[in-house]
Amino acid sequence: MRRKRDPATGGWSAPAGFANATSPDSGEPKLSLVQRVHQKILEELDNGELRPGQRLVAAELAERLQLSRAPVREALHVLAGQGLVDLHPDRGAVLRTLTRDDLIDIYEAIGPVAALGVAAAARRIDEGDNRRRIEEAIENIRRSADIQPRFKFYLVLNEFHYVANSIGRKPYVDVILRSVNLEYWNRHLAEAIDLRAQIPHYIRNYERLADSILAGDARAAAAVTVSHCEWCMSVLQASGSRAPGDAKPRLIVDT
Repeated sequence: MRRKRDPATGGWSAPAGFANATSPDSGEPKLSLVQRVHQKILEELDNGELRPGQRLVAAELAERLQLSRAPVREALHVLAGQGLVDLHPDRGAVLRTLTRDDLIDIYEAIGPVAALGVAAAARRIDEGDNRRRIEEAIENIRRSADIQPRFKFYLVLNEFHYVANSIGRKPYVDVILRSVNLEYWNRHLAEAIDLRAQIPHYIRNYERLADSILAGDARAAAAVTVSHCEWCMSVLQASGSRAPGDAKPRLIVDT
């Protein structure tokens, strides 16, 4: 299953058929609307206009996106369900702050899920051009060692998994991984982990993963993925670093 890459996030679009409903206010597909709000939030986060823990004002977002307030509020409720924002009844919304413990918990949850995708890819590695696709994905990781800003390195790692999930025909693995807002989580990781020191280790881990997939060894591919996540959790635990926004006050306004 081939899908188009999302240039704003580095990820891939959801499989067809996962979200066909439309917003009654805008007539726009709900998934598309949520993606637009999501991308705008990430864009403003990267530009320094937003930071974790800061207020999100639906009226202002609606104006910048040239939408009415109602569909933007609807999109914020969806993103709240995905953990990107916190909603406070009668007060407003804030961009969620992820602590170091949150980052570790997400790794713990997604490791076994990501393992399903890479194992499935290993089983189908000799079909079509699948071998070439994995070879290109790992080469993209190698070429991204010096990518700036640093969080984009994680987007390249995400892409490796999206390619593997596509090869393994595991669209629901994509859906589960994206449900934790990987791209937002990645931005926290880039500040919580010393990537300059750790990127060589990341690359070695993914080379081991690619080798396992290319060898058609599903069990090894799954084990390498879980082991990698456990290593990442140990790095976070040992770093003592605070995720961006830790211990900062949250600004609440009406939306």
